[in-house]
Amino acid sequence: MLDEYEKRRERLESALEIGEREWGNVRKSLELCGDAGDFHREDFMVGIIDEDVIIRQPAHSPTKGVSGYSPTFYPMYFAANLLAMDEKMAQRGYRTVEALYVFIELVTKASEKLGLIGTFSMGFATGYAYCRTGWPAEKTFPLERDLFYEMFFPRDLFLFGRGDYNWDFHWTSVQERLNCIFKKFMQWQNDPELYNTEVKSKSKVIPMMV
Repeated sequence: MLDEYEKRRERLESALEIGEREWGNVRKSLELCGDAGDFHREDFMVGIIDEDVIIRQPAHSPTKGVSGYSPTFYPMYFAANLLAMDEKMAQRGYRTVEALYVFIELVTKASEKLGLIGTFSMGFATGYAYCRTGWPAEKTFPLERDLFYEMFFPRDLFLFGRGDYNWDFHWTSVQERLNCIFKKFMQWQNDPELYNTEVKSKSKVIPMMV
């Protein structure tokens, strides 16, 4: 029993080292938005009980709403996703579904520390993760995700190649673009009418005339 506990502990510690590394990358990319601070394991659903996690209510997690067909769509799989993402890094970089879920969790917490809350922090994170990995979170904040993508890869401005997901966190162009997007999300958060006009109105479907 002790050996199994130690194996789980070592596995979790390895995952958290990866998480701290990637938190540093996220923090760097968002530094023009403010300082998200250091990585704190207490911010995430991790532990050594029951499959490397202490089960808490995931009702408000940004990854709760992604595809139910994926075995890794709850935040309780944060450690497993970190390890799987890192294992695939050499061959695929960040272009993996595990990286998608990792960045949604990390960026949600980082954006919360910078002032976004609820729908806005999770929508911002979903868009960031999409632009980082190339994977959309199918059922999570699709309007915010797609608007984020359009702002990050604007059609009328050659940022570094539309749809080119191989950008670096420290690039000035990336930091400036993320700062602009973050300010827009803050505007939406502070002005519900603007949010309804620029975001929610896009979900309205005009009935076909017959």
